Amino acid sequence: MSTPPAHSQKLNVSLQYEILTGVVERLTFYSQESGYTVAHLTCARATDLTTIVGSFTNIQPGQTLQLTGFWRDHP
Repeated sequence: MSTPPAHSQKLNVSLQYEILTGVVERLTFYSQESGYTVAHLTCARATDLTTIVGSFTNIQPGQTLQLTGFWRDHP
């Protein structure tokens, strides 16, 4: 899941924003300068970890997050 884009860009109109709640299991990447983060989340509705990408400030493992975004497969 990724956060909505900060600037206007063409997006596929079929994208539907969803709300996802879960606990941060681990951070794969975090930039203190920009807040850009790749992390893994445990969600009640999923058996596998969910990868989340976006800009987060002070994100920590064990933290519960409620996120709004859309699903996208990374090439």
